[in-house]
Amino acid sequence: MPQKMLVVMPEYDELPEEVYRTAVVPPTASVTARQIITYGLGTQNTVTLSSRSQEGCMLALQRDIITLDGTRVERQEIPLPPLKQPERSLAVAGALLAAGCPPDGLYDTIAAVNG
Repeated sequence: MPQKMLVVMPEYDELPEEVYRTAVVPPTASVTARQIITYGLGTQNTVTLSSRSQEGCMLALQRDIITLDGTRVERQEIPLPPLKQPERSLAVAGALLAAGCPPDGLYDTIAAVNG
């Protein structure tokens, strides 16, 4: 059976009523998944920021993530470039990590999508 991953951007309105292997969602979303990765600026989110400046940001991975291929990404801090849209960038970072992007590859990828 194919593994489904749901990624929801900050401006979501409705969520499909399916069961997912992994869901990367804002903390207010109500979704059914084996693994829920929340993102946002609050300290209770799986993916958040521990610091932010004009020089760059530090992503805080607050809980381990299991990638779609079964690899564990442990809690850690990951440097990111300055972010124009922090919540959107955190959603993208959570999705990339869940899809198997190595943490040390996030900086360049987020810089590319952040413009």
